[in-house]
Amino acid sequence: MSNATIASTTPHEGSSSVRSNERCYQILRKMLICAQIPPGTRLGEVEWSERLKVQRAALREAMVLLVHDGLLIRRDSGGFFTPRLEEIDIEHVMNARAVLELGALKLTCARNLTDSQYQPVVDMCRVQQQCHEAGMISGFCEADFLFHQKLLELSGNPVLIKMFSHSAQLIYVVTPQTDDVQRTAEARTIAEHLEILGHVREKRLSEASDLLESHLMKAKKTMLMLLT
Repeated sequence: MSNATIASTTPHEGSSSVRSNERCYQILRKMLICAQIPPGTRLGEVEWSERLKVQRAALREAMVLLVHDGLLIRRDSGGFFTPRLEEIDIEHVMNARAVLELGALKLTCARNLTDSQYQPVVDMCRVQQQCHEAGMISGFCEADFLFHQKLLELSGNPVLIKMFSHSAQLIYVVTPQTDDVQRTAEARTIAEHLEILGHVREKRLSEASDLLESHLMKAKKTMLMLLT
């Protein structure tokens, strides 16, 4: 699911409209946000340029952008690394993300959107449910990421969308838990996503905002607990 989803939602290198460094950036960004590369991993330029089939210069440009986004770090020893949880300012990152997403909800509820415009968000809920039923954790967290991204895109504000797409994000963090706990958490996430979407479609801004904020703050609390 994970590799297929990445391939289907990222422009192919053969696309004349997309440069190699941008393609690298988009693929790596999604993998980092969805915890598909373990924390503390060194991303060797030779290995990753071969994996992504690009020149090392294009890969390096993408990695520099990801450092700027807060999704990679450069160590004194040299090289690019995925940050460990304790190296991320969880409080500030999640609070900033809440500001962006809650602001987007306000803009979205002021628009008159059609069913077809809501469909990409509906589709992500469906994909999450399918991954949940199939026990595909990696695919589930990727659909989680895309749900939040596409929900924000409903705002129709290109500046806000760009800010969100280049911001530090924490969508999913691997936690040591049993399968039953994992499945319960996934089911709760799906239910909350559907409820948030329902409120937005009915233009119930207060209800949508309260639930989305609670949804994000629970994620922040979980991450902070992992540091204790």
